[in-house]
Amino acid sequence: MVIDFKCPQCGGGMEYDSELGKLQCRSCQFEQAVEDAPEIEEEEIVQELFDGSTIPDESEFSNEVEEKETSVYEEEQEFMCESCGAAIVTEPEVSATHCPYCGSAVAFGERLQGKLAPDKVIPFTVSKEEAKAGFRKWAKNGLLTPKDFMTEKRLGEIIGIYVPFWLYDMNVNAEADCNCTKKRSYRRGDYIIHETKYYHVYRRANLNFKKVPADASVKLDDAMMDLLEPYDYRRLRKFEPGYLAGFQAEKYGVDAEGLLPRIKERVNGYAQSYLKSTIKGYSTTTYNNQNSVEEKQQEYYTLLPVWLLTYEYKGEKMLYAMNGQTGKVVGTPPVSWGRVAKWISILYGGSFALLTLLAYFLV
Repeated sequence: MVIDFKCPQCGGGMEYDSELGKLQCRSCQFEQAVEDAPEIEEEEIVQELFDGSTIPDESEFSNEVEEKETSVYEEEQEFMCESCGAAIVTEPEVSATHCPYCGSAVAFGERLQGKLAPDKVIPFTVSKEEAKAGFRKWAKNGLLTPKDFMTEKRLGEIIGIYVPFWLYDMNVNAEADCNCTKKRSYRRGDYIIHETKYYHVYRRANLNFKKVPADASVKLDDAMMDLLEPYDYRRLRKFEPGYLAGFQAEKYGVDAEGLLPRIKERVNGYAQSYLKSTIKGYSTTTYNNQNSVEEKQQEYYTLLPVWLLTYEYKGEKMLYAMNGQTGKVVGTPPVSWGRVAKWISILYGGSFALLTLLAYFLV
């Protein structure tokens, strides 16, 4: 089922406006609350999956849906645009996009229900124009960035995408066992005394971590997505399809269990860092043992907003990302070797002048 976001007043296409926090018609400017946008109709999806046959009992139904999902999403699918009737061919991970013919914002109900239904979403608060300005400012701040970097032509390829994440609530029981010393030296008469005291230090803590994120996209680089943090999770909203209108969205490529080892490693690092912060005032610290037991309390399938800029610069492919909530930019801009030479010249010239001045006064 294709969800088409049509204006109830004029029938035009509607998109989510990050400043209004509502859907707005591109034609007549009519505004509509996200909660009033079309929803995913589970009954219609069930009817399509079973082709009008009798719905099986609960156990049978679960098996059939799971089998259907594993086969349906392995290949590209073709959907029909409700606005212009054109065929929309999408990659298996795409759950929302634009019709390439009429530009209407569409979402694919099959990829947003059941196990694929997001629990939460953080809506975009950075608009496309603000994102462009943010990228320009970030690029200009680079002292070695080429002058022709971030032209308007390249900025025209910026896309807003809701990236799938799993957020985890985790409990960690952590302990650290170490040997520590305190050293001091002091004079007593004609002697200098070196004193070392030895301590056995043990720490244990039970810690709870809320909403630890892990990127569940199979396409995007995990390290880049990590660098976009933090997000303000106080702005989490219950997922509504209307938030996707005008943006692209992906369904998760790795399930919650698949990412759990990565999350356990992450919260273990947090826990051990906390324990280390409580061991202070010693000259040396040698760890004998560091253990932790991580337990998942709850996970949330969540869509987080990201602006992506992908293009080629002088034959080199580059990817830049911006946090669609905070405006934080990550990526490495290209280097202008002409500017490198200029700065080396300036720094070398300045150093040479300083050394000459010092030599003059020391002679």
